Amino acid sequence: MTVLRGFIITITSGVVFALVGALAGYSLGLIAPDYYRTVFRMPPEISLDLAQAGLGLGATQGLGAGILIGLAIVVTVAWYNLRALEIQTRHKGPPA
Repeated sequence: MTVLRGFIITITSGVVFALVGALAGYSLGLIAPDYYRTVFRMPPEISLDLAQAGLGLGATQGLGAGILIGLAIVVTVAWYNLRALEIQTRHKGPPA
């Protein structure tokens, strides 16, 4: 695996998870706005667009999760490729 491919996997994973998180947070803010008021203990007199708050929270949490998952994929594939190369060179034996 090349460094560029590792970056692409990590960034793509982060963006995809950020989009999914933003959609989930926005939907939660629309469908159950009291969820955010309860979690953050906000009194009802505070005026806040909870759908937008959910969008932002979901996007940032999704981005963080996506980057971590992307890095885990890159590390796992790099480790697998290294092990496969070690096994391949071990089976060739010493040069004749």
